[in-house]
Parts: sequence; C-alpha cells; structure tokens
Amino acid sequence: MKGYPSNMNLCVQYNYNTTFEYNALDHVQQSYTRVHPYLSIVICSFGILSNVVNILVLTKPSMRNSINCILTGVAVADMITMSSYIPFAYFYYLMDDAYAPTSLAWKTFMAVHMNLTLISHTSSIWLGVIMAALRYFFVRPTSARGAQTLDCRSTMVVIIMTYLGAAILLIPNCLATKIEPCFNNNTGQVNWHLNVPTFGSSDSNVLHTITFFIYPVVGKIIPCTLISIFGGLLLHTLRETNRRSRRLKGGAGNGGMGSNKKKKNSTAGAYANGKPGGGGGGGGGGGGGSSQARRTTVMLLAIIALYIISELPQSILVLLCIFKEGFFLNVYTKLGDFIDLLALVNSAINFITYTAMSTQFRETLIEMFSGCWAPFTRPCRKVNANGNALQSTKYSKTPPAEV
Repeated sequence: MKGYPSNMNLCVQYNYNTTFEYNALDHVQQSYTRVHPYLSIVICSFGILSNVVNILVLTKPSMRNSINCILTGVAVADMITMSSYIPFAYFYYLMDDAYAPTSLAWKTFMAVHMNLTLISHTSSIWLGVIMAALRYFFVRPTSARGAQTLDCRSTMVVIIMTYLGAAILLIPNCLATKIEPCFNNNTGQVNWHLNVPTFGSSDSNVLHTITFFIYPVVGKIIPCTLISIFGGLLLHTLRETNRRSRRLKGGAGNGGMGSNKKKKNSTAGAYANGKPGGGGGGGGGGGGGSSQARRTTVMLLAIIALYIISELPQSILVLLCIFKEGFFLNVYTKLGDFIDLLALVNSAINFITYTAMSTQFRETLIEMFSGCWAPFTRPCRKVNANGNALQSTKYSKTPPAEV
C-alpha cells in the first residue's frame, strides 16, 4: 500500500503546492482518480465478504493444517486492510470539499489508516513468504516421504509473531507521523496538517529517511525477493515431480489391468486423505497423497504469483524513490492509486483462487452452506446413519466423479 495519499497538502503556512508541471502522468492520474474510489469500494466490499468466507472454510476441523492456518492469517490481514480503506476512499475522494480533511479527527483517522494498513499489508506479504517456505520444505525432493510440517498451534505462534514483527518494524513510521496545527492565511483559522515525508530530497527529515529505508527494504524488497525465490524452487520441484511421475507411469504402462487398478486406488487415496494446504502426501514420492500435493502446490504457486505481480512494481518504484531525488513527489505519489488498486485486488482475489483450484475447499464450502437451503431440499435427499447428506435420490445410483 502507498504510505501517503498522493495529494496530501504540502503547506507553507498551509498553502497548497500546485506548481507541479502538468504532464501525461498527471492527466492519467486525474482521469483514473474519478473512478478509483468507486472501484476500490466495490473491490473492498467483495474482498471483506469473501475473506470472511475464507476464514469460515479454512478453520473447519477437516481443513485445519499449517498452510490453511497461514491462509487464515492472510485473510485476517487483508480484511483489516480493506476495512480501513473503505472509509478512507469515501472521505478522501467522495466527500464534499466543504468538509475538507483539515479537522483533527480526520487527520487522526488518516494517521491511523496509513500505519494500520502498512502493518496489515506487511504482515500479509510476510505470511506469504512463510507459506511458500513451509510448502517448499515439505515437498522438496530431499524430504523423506511423509515429511512433517508445523502443527496448527505452532503455526498460530508464527502468525502472531509475524503480526508483532510488522508492528515493531513500523514503529519509526508511526513516530514519523505527526499531526500539527497550521495557520490558514486565507481564512484566519487554524487547520490541522499531517506531516508528509519528503523522501529523496536534500531536506528530508532524518526519521523519515530511516523509515523510508526500513519499510521498503524489510517490508517490500526482502519479502518480494524471498517469495520469488521460494516460488521458483516450488515450481522447479513441481516440474521434477511431474517428470518422475511420467517416467513411473511409462514404466508401469506394461502392467496391464493390475497397474490401472492400483492407479485408481492411489487416486482415491489422494482424494480421501489429502488436505489442500499441505496436509497429505510426502515430498516427491508417489502414493496416495502425491496427486493432492501437486494440486495444492499449484494453487500456492498461483497465490505466490499474485503476490509478486502486486508487490514487485511497488518495490521497484520504492528503490527509485531512494536513489532518485524528487521521484517520490513527482512520480510515486501520482501512481499511488494504481498501487493501491493492485494491493486491493490481491487482497480480494484469494477466494476466487481457492474456489477455482482447490477441490476440498469447494466441497467444504458447499457442505458448510448446504444447511442454509437444507429445509428446502430435505424431502429429496437421503441421510445416512452418520447424518451426512447424500446425493439426491434422482442421482443416488451414480457415484460422484472425482475432480
């Protein structure tokens, strides 16, 4: 997320600085700003609801494992980010200028919003790094078959420590955020002004400079690098596993019907025992959980790719802000809305990824919400001895197909 709004008041005795040169970038920014608040509010509203569903599904007893615990932590962080962004988008973009953001209450909200979203978004990307690392160490070729990963309790400790680490990391940013009174020459009134860091200029505040080096490096560049590395290792491991599987299938191709029967049993075992998110299956070996493990790895690779797409452009821009004077005010702030959009889309799209790529997520989702319309479908459904809903009587003779 961008650290500061792109058109915050840079005042000398509360006079706005509007002397920047009008160019193509300004034109693009002003054109997009007209639709950004509406688009961001829609994305955030969908993202909050979808992440609530993610949490409900991923915390079901049948879904609990280390990776799903981390995905739950990511969902909580994304909800915090989007919940804070909705009032910001409304008051900052849509509110009448007569209620201009010059009150102490508004500036206090802005300060809280900026630091809260930085903490939550930093937590989210570091949880993505941890998820990628855990998955790689679980499926790497040198892992023993049935390799163990963290249990849920240990994973919860890791998640909490990640949140605390992000908060500690951004303490300098919180200290650098100051709300000061400014005298307005035009109205004769005292308005409130939120300090904006002038990164990359010769008169930069020391605390702002420290903040600007700590957050981009530890909160953006390092996690982006690590998640890219682990994502590449996961992709390499997946290719190697698929290559070995093809060789094994080729060698067993002369086994006749017996090998085909064994293959079917193996697939059924993966379907029954594997847990999306890293529960079933060993490292690179075959067996019951290997098929499920591959599907899970592919899904996590898609999530990693979304992190890279949303975070890498901002990391590059941040580096340019550090080494090129004036880049922060002249370029970065004008791209702030586009940076926010990428981050919000990444926070809201996980539900679609899980639904499209995880069979067990879809099944658990349907099972969880089937109770909502169960009273309407009860006459045409059977219930077995354990109380589990079976297929409709119309299709009860046909076994469900594996996905």
